[in-house]
Amino acid sequence: MSALPDPKSLRLAREETVPVAVLTGFLGSGKTTLVRRLLTLPQAADTAVIVNEFGEIGLDHLLVEKVDENIVVLPGGCLCCQAQGDMARALRSLDQAAAAGGLPPFRRVIVETSGLADPAPLLQAFLADPLRLSRYRLAALVATADCVLGPDGSFGHAVAQAQLALADRVVLTKLDIAGAEGEARARRALDALGVTSVGPAAAGDALLAQLFAAMPAFRARSASSAAPAGHSSAFASFAMDVPARLDLQRLLAGLEAMASRHGENLARLKGIVDTNDDPRPVAIHAVRHMVALPRFLDVVSPTAPRAIVAIFPVDAGAAIRADLSALVADAGTPRGMLAA
Repeated sequence: MSALPDPKSLRLAREETVPVAVLTGFLGSGKTTLVRRLLTLPQAADTAVIVNEFGEIGLDHLLVEKVDENIVVLPGGCLCCQAQGDMARALRSLDQAAAAGGLPPFRRVIVETSGLADPAPLLQAFLADPLRLSRYRLAALVATADCVLGPDGSFGHAVAQAQLALADRVVLTKLDIAGAEGEARARRALDALGVTSVGPAAAGDALLAQLFAAMPAFRARSASSAAPAGHSSAFASFAMDVPARLDLQRLLAGLEAMASRHGENLARLKGIVDTNDDPRPVAIHAVRHMVALPRFLDVVSPTAPRAIVAIFPVDAGAAIRADLSALVADAGTPRGMLAA
């Protein structure tokens, strides 16, 4: 009988985290074309893709079907309508397929949602299920915007507006058809909706960076900004610069209180701030009533913006702006001054 090793000699192996980009966008806006183009790049050979198709198959029959070397299809209805555990099962199926040799090894994952998907439940899945998703981290939510049909059509749909409003970045599609004039119209329409971080689909290596890059520079429009006739948005955003260091515990307690108080109206909150608790900046996220565990960032430029952005329905803006301002003020107050 062999002796057990000395526990002091054991070292925990740190499993490499896998970034996940959620790609959303309205029906026919070019998501699949973008993914197919990316998979032709040699640099993307280690990228796995989950494609969620909206259909009539019952939600109790979750199936994962291989359709290409790097792609699996998740039929069974719109992923955003399924239980959050289904995201964990879908990602776990990738691990199992790779371990069995049915899928090449991968270092990153793209989840292509249905065109009718509200992305908020998918974001919540990453916030609310940290154990089963612990190997995976959300890199970015990216939305495609159709420059041909968007300005006079899809941008007016509530689902499309939610997809565009919650996205970290928006990728303009069909520019080969729309031309310079169509791109300009699309940009004006998106700007009227308060949509930020808009750019054409990148080429080559830059396309990978476009989908997986960290949080972009913060920019927001006031909820009171006027939109041209024919364009109105159900969402607005509010950005706060946060140059001072915050107390992390008070910040998190305040975020929990905000999420509990505003619930569905807190469509998304994200930010990068400095705290008194650690020299590294901290990324914070909340979606509706869910608040993510803070994530310390090892590589962030000292000159990168320190700010918090909240996205919300227009009619909830005043209350959320007031609460966020009060929260930052409270978390930035030195402990010794709290009782004064």
